[in-house]
Amino acid sequence: MINFKKAAAGVLAAGMILSLTACDEEPAANASGSGTSNAAPDANANAVVTTPLVTTTYDTDPAVIDAAKEASASLDNPDLKVDKRLKWMAWWDIDETTAAAEMFKSVYGVPATGDDPSREGRIFEYINVAYGERYDKLATAIQSGDSPDLFPFEIRDFPYGVIKGRYQPVDTILNLEGSKWDGARDVLNQFRLNGRYYCAIYEISFDSLLYYRKSVLEGAGLKDPRTLFENDEWTWDTFLDMARQFQQSGDGKYVIEGYNPENEFVVSTGTPIIENDGTKLINNMNNANVERVMDLLSTLQKENLRYPLHELNGWSVNPKAWAQGDILFYGNGGTWEFEGDSGLNKFAQRFGWNDDEICVVPYPRDPQADKYYHFMKQDAMMWCKGSTNDAGVAAWIDCSVTSSLDPAVTAASKQQSKDKNGWTDYNLDFIYSQTTLDGTSKLTPIFDFKNGIGTDVADAGKAESPVESLTKTVFLTGEKTYTQLREENFATIDTRINELNDAISKL
Repeated sequence: MINFKKAAAGVLAAGMILSLTACDEEPAANASGSGTSNAAPDANANAVVTTPLVTTTYDTDPAVIDAAKEASASLDNPDLKVDKRLKWMAWWDIDETTAAAEMFKSVYGVPATGDDPSREGRIFEYINVAYGERYDKLATAIQSGDSPDLFPFEIRDFPYGVIKGRYQPVDTILNLEGSKWDGARDVLNQFRLNGRYYCAIYEISFDSLLYYRKSVLEGAGLKDPRTLFENDEWTWDTFLDMARQFQQSGDGKYVIEGYNPENEFVVSTGTPIIENDGTKLINNMNNANVERVMDLLSTLQKENLRYPLHELNGWSVNPKAWAQGDILFYGNGGTWEFEGDSGLNKFAQRFGWNDDEICVVPYPRDPQADKYYHFMKQDAMMWCKGSTNDAGVAAWIDCSVTSSLDPAVTAASKQQSKDKNGWTDYNLDFIYSQTTLDGTSKLTPIFDFKNGIGTDVADAGKAESPVESLTKTVFLTGEKTYTQLREENFATIDTRINELNDAISKL
């Protein structure tokens, strides 16, 4: 059995970076950004863990505080009485220096009561659970009558977690039909179940970005993919051309690595393997678009263009190879792959790279698709079944969406991220511009619910599970064709979808 160790992306990357010993020396990219491809120099909703790496220092940023206070005038229910701290069950703590937290404290104050005395003066009580035990621990808490209030949203548990009774609809305590939610309406509607909203998605971020080194790209004589993106030329075709050129630039060269970059390519067609139309799940395994993207994945495998992590690195990602210039694109997650003590920025600091050495670009678009579809991460929390802290949950979500919509808050938060995490204007401004929900982004958010139909058939951590094998086998091992895999697994997957659809109709 092949298991992906789905430990926190930050922990895994930290181990990889620490494995760089003193003998792994590398000349820094020079001021002009020139260099050679062989000059020596983390997870998504679908890769490792779909949470950002949060550095919780609890210091305050005056600009964020002031902007949050000003924006609080737009809260829907500023008169809510929140007496009790929110119970947050997760595998990561919440950073209470954010604009949403500052807004909450300025309007509702710090909750006076709670179960954990050590969290006095805080908004949240943190119930830490191991990632692999998270759903068992949540179920136990609910069954014992000691339910947490909030739990991280994961697309790999949607809609299955709702059907299993882990969550309750948030539209009973929030007015999701208000104008405040109009920008996110198309995204919200992709997560309706029989007309009900179980997750209040107020903003999105990249599920996975393609990180590349400027000097490695230039050393191989390749065009800048960001320029190609801006000129509407960043497509599967140009990506394949780049992959083949990079492969020829030296020995052991690969275009991309990550735990699940294949999922990003699949949804770029505009047709996820399993989609949700708001009333039912739809099985697209026989769709021509899915068949067509499987040909692309097969090409990347057959020509050995993708990094064969199953052969070379024990089914683990290898950011060290990316840092050394042997892998062109590190496609293992969103912004958290760059940040913190285990982020890619640590390579830049260690080797003295220029600020513009690490660049980002979205995955390429499908040249036959009607829009530029891109898999996105959903910023939302799930309201747990059994929670009675309605006011606290409603207040926190309203602060989150209100702060995210305010231009001054956005500007202050962006600057805070640059100061704390080392982002450049070039990269972070670009990321913000493509994850906005105001209609100006080139990208159309899309989601695949293939891993959210139950771990017994769709475990994203097991390459041989019926759902995961559809893409993983084609992209990595090539042991079977997509047609063969579909024939083997269609009945199992379709039966589960029909079972879930029956349950959804009864919600």
